[in-house]
Formats: sequence, C-alpha cells, structure tokens
Amino acid sequence: MHVLSATPFKLSLLTLLALGIVGSACTTGSEDPAHSPPPVGDPNPNGKPPGDGCTTGNECRTGVCTGAMCQASTNTDGVRNGDETDVDCGGASGPSCGLGKSCTTNENCASGLCTDFKCAAGGSSADCGGALPKCADGKPCGAGSDCESGVCEGGTCKAPGPNDGVKNGGETGVDCGGTHPDKCGVGQGCLSGDDCQSLVCDDAKKCAAPSYDDKVKNGNETDVDCGGPGAPKKCATGLTCADHDDCESNGCTYEKKCAAGASCTQLEGGQTCGANEGLAKQADCCERAMVGNYTIDKYLITAGRMRAFLTRHNGKIRDWAATLPANKWNQAWTAQLPNSIAGTPGDGSNANTQLGPYYGKRSCETGYHTGHTFWTPPEYGDTKDFPQNVLDTKALNCVPWWMMAALCVFDGGHLLKEAELRAAYTNNGVTAFPWGARGTYTTTAQNGYAIGEFSYATPNPPPGAGVDNDGYLDAAFYIAPPGRRPDGYNTTGHADLVGNLLEWVSDSERQFVWKGSFERHAREADGYTPGANDPYMSMNPTRNPTVPWRWHDIDSVNANGYYGIGGRCAY
Repeated sequence: MHVLSATPFKLSLLTLLALGIVGSACTTGSEDPAHSPPPVGDPNPNGKPPGDGCTTGNECRTGVCTGAMCQASTNTDGVRNGDETDVDCGGASGPSCGLGKSCTTNENCASGLCTDFKCAAGGSSADCGGALPKCADGKPCGAGSDCESGVCEGGTCKAPGPNDGVKNGGETGVDCGGTHPDKCGVGQGCLSGDDCQSLVCDDAKKCAAPSYDDKVKNGNETDVDCGGPGAPKKCATGLTCADHDDCESNGCTYEKKCAAGASCTQLEGGQTCGANEGLAKQADCCERAMVGNYTIDKYLITAGRMRAFLTRHNGKIRDWAATLPANKWNQAWTAQLPNSIAGTPGDGSNANTQLGPYYGKRSCETGYHTGHTFWTPPEYGDTKDFPQNVLDTKALNCVPWWMMAALCVFDGGHLLKEAELRAAYTNNGVTAFPWGARGTYTTTAQNGYAIGEFSYATPNPPPGAGVDNDGYLDAAFYIAPPGRRPDGYNTTGHADLVGNLLEWVSDSERQFVWKGSFERHAREADGYTPGANDPYMSMNPTRNPTVPWRWHDIDSVNANGYYGIGGRCAY
C-alpha cells in the first residue's frame, strides 16, 4: 500500500516540476501582462446562458443582452466572446484581426504575423513587408506600406487598380497620369504635359494650373491661350471659338472657327469666295490685305455677309447704329437704316424692302435682264430664279449706300474711299491695271481678267427660269461670287478690281467708282491708253487724267441702289 501510495505522489511532483520549467520559458500574465496571451472564451463563464432573461450584458455568459434576453456570441456583437481573440475577430470562426489586436496565432491576424500576442505588420513568414522588401501582389500584409502596390485589403496585397487611392502601377499621380486613362489635376505628379489635365507639367514634375501664357489649350480656353470666358486675349482668324466674343474679329463661324470678319460666319457668302466654283468652303470672304498704307477687303461684299449682319442683330440695324460713337458713324445716317428684317413690303424700315427689287433703285427688279442678289420672299415684289444659298455667295448689288457703310463698321472698318480703291487698282501706284499690264484697253480682250460683258454665267438656271432672245431675265445669273477671275487679281490678291460690280465709296454719300461691272460698263474705256498710275476706267476715255474716276451723285430718282453697284470695306 505504501508503495502504491507513493507512486501518485512522485508523478504529481514530476508534473509540477515540468510546469515550473515551462513557466520559466514563457512569461505568465501575472508576471508580464503586456506579453500575456488574450483570454479566450465568454467574458462571464458563470453568467446566464443564451435565452435567459436579463437587464444588462453583465448578467449573461456571452456579455450580450439584447431585448431583455441573453444572446449567443456572434462576430458582430461588439464583445470579445466565444473563441475570439479580440472584439469580433480572431478565433476559428471570426474574421482576421487588424494591427494591434490581440491574437494567439498568426492565423488570427490579417497581416499574417502575431508577435507578443498582438497582430503586427509583416508578411508571409516574415519574408517581406515592414523593414523587409515590400510584398508582391497576393502576399499577406498588415498595411499598404507592406505592399509593392501600396494596397493592402483583407490582409492581402492587391494589384494596382484604377481607383485604389494610391499612386501605383504606371501612374504618375494618385489614380491618374501615365498608363491611367485619366489625366492628373493640379499638384499631382507628372512626367510630361500629357499626364496633366492642364497639359502643363512644371519643372518640379507637378501638374500646373492652366494659364493664358502656357502655350497650350487648357482651362476654359477655346484655343491655345485665347478665347473662353474672361480670357484676356481673343483668338485670331482660323482658331477655334465657341462664341463671337472669343474672336478678334467678333465672328465665330458655323464651324466654330474665328472668321476674318464679323460678317463672314455663314458658309454661303462667308467662306465661298475665291477662284473655285460651287458652294463648298474655300476662301474667307472677309480676308483683307495691305496695299501701301491701306488695309482693304480682298473681295466684294457678298449677299451672305449682309444676311449674317442682319441676322446677328435680328434686323435692328438702326438701333445698333444709334449706339456707335461719332468716330465710327455719322448719326445723321441712322434714320436711313432698317430696323427689322421683314415687314410691310415697300416700307423702308425693313431690310427685305431695302435690299429687294424696288425702294428707289434702278434695274433691281427681276425679269428684264435685271435683278438683285439678296434673296427676298415673293411678297416683296418679285420671284428669284435662284435659291437663297446660291444668291448668298454672289457679290451684293442693289444695296443702299448707308447699309453698305453700316456693314463695314460692323466688320471693324469703313466703306472704302476712292484713294484706297485706286491704290489697290494700281498696286499702290505702280501699274495701270490690277493685273499689271499696260497698254490700250480692249474690253473683249479682258474677259479672262474681269467679270464683264455678261461673260460670267453660273450656276445653270433651274428649269422654268425666265429667258428671252437676249438671255436670262434674272441678272443675278451674270453676277459672280467674288474672286472667280484669279488672273485679274492685283499683286496683293485683291479680286474684281475691274468688273463684276461698280463700287460704292465713302468720300461722300451715295458716291461710287466707275470701274466696270458684269454688264457693259467697261466699254467707255475701249481704245484708251492709260498713263502711269492712271486707272483706265473713266466715264470718258478722253478725260483729263487728273479728274477723279467717280460719280458724285448716282441719280436723284434712283438714289438707293443700282444692279451694277456693290462695294467693299477698308480698315
């Protein structure tokens, strides 16, 4: 019996010694609480089981009292219970714990590393992250700083994404620039302007804010460093615009490009001048060039330019002119202008009457080898053989002097003077003809240079157009869009200085220059040999060369226009 009784005693002693050895290797909670394993299990082992009534969680085994009843532990109840190592994490069924949370094994931690019973930053088997090289995609992590991508989600390094809030992959900034489809905002990193919304990457490799001198189109600009709301600089001809105010010319075309002049914004008659036929876009009808000290329109004013002018102001040209300063406009002329596009036929207060067949003009009614190029509805006195889009391309005739003068002011200039026209005609006093030849003038020999003698006939009149033995009855057939005779241009590219239409000048009211037209107005010069700096055109070929080549009064009865008179502007 003694022996038997001694045996259990010896076994118990060995067990205690063994425990003593273990205790010396691992610090107990009482000796070093900071390095003690977390308690595992419910917080109140002797509390009420789930389902019993309660008033507070302290009464319950799980520490959770909801609805006056003790509840079973869950991973979302805000209490460390069950087999959790920290509140709602760790254990066999709980989610992984974040950094600093209590743990007993690496598996309890999102970072994959449990050190001194706390989840610590690190990687798989401590081979990356923290102070070690960063971890590749798919490796365990505790924070984004552990990962090559900078993104740690759910304890795992994630591949770079387009919206992960981190500069990674081929990006130059946070979720922008480089290989990212979005460009970077101001202050973000960049390698070149292509990385930036502003298209400007500064010397510090940061995206700069847009400015009006950075040589790129950015911000609210409509083109490079110009245009847009509040822009200090307007855009030059040909640059992109959104509105008229974006342009130096105050004219933004139908294609959203700045025109050379405010009245050249529509296609027909705005962008259809030059040598080629048809309605397709070619030269800007408001192009201008220097001749000596003068800047002059290259082309005669078109019907389309007048239409754009009227449309821009809704026909209220009189109201617009009333606001002009004295150095731009003589207010004594304002009452002569229309103040609507449409109105009672015959009433000069509307533009259709002033530009139509009658209103104190000569040869402007359609049907007698006469006619006007500004299309008006039939109720204003005649029916045109050509549609509006065709007529808008043609040089404007049958226009009152005051309306032509007003259009030139709208375009930033003035109706040209006789001296300005003479300078263009003679290439600033060098030649007797715009095209440079000198010698005896013969009308029929000049058809390749000038629109005259009914030599121009385009486009083909539609079926049913009026015609008799002398030709088509609508004279608009013979009036050309400006610029169709390139051989007749002067050395600076000015067209129709001979022929197509006579021209209003602003030396005095209702004064024009006799320089030939589409009809027979050049025959007076047949047989005349001009001298140096002497335009050949004159009312009388035997005139004294010092006599001005102009009329001072068109006709007291038909003073408001003529089918052979147009004009152009100077600046």
